Amino acid sequence: MIAARAAEIRTGLDTNFTEEQLQRPVSRRLVHALIAATTASTGAKLRVLSARVEQLEAGGVRYAGIWQRALPYPKGTVVTSGGGMWVALRDTSEGEKPGDAPDAWQLAAKAARPIVRVKKEMQE
Repeated sequence: MIAARAAEIRTGLDTNFTEEQLQRPVSRRLVHALIAATTASTGAKLRVLSARVEQLEAGGVRYAGIWQRALPYPKGTVVTSGGGMWVALRDTSEGEKPGDAPDAWQLAAKAARPIVRVKKEMQE
């Protein structure tokens, strides 16, 4: 591809060059053409990445409330269970309980005191 592009530039078939640019050495014109092509390609990739970042930032945290065994949860969902806040590391199936499925859930925050102790104190 580079050889074909160089031939176009050498013969002047590339209409994107001015007369002044065509008078420059071939190697210099080739470098300018390659830089322009690379810049355009990089710009297109950056636009795609920028759109993806905007999409991810718009999603935010998806808090689904208290974990329920009858529900599957998609990756990234946040639930509370056993006094902790858990994040789904992958799409989970029904019954995969946070704390029991380490490949499915990551503990993000835990209660300052165990729930059992708080419940006992409330009963007294």
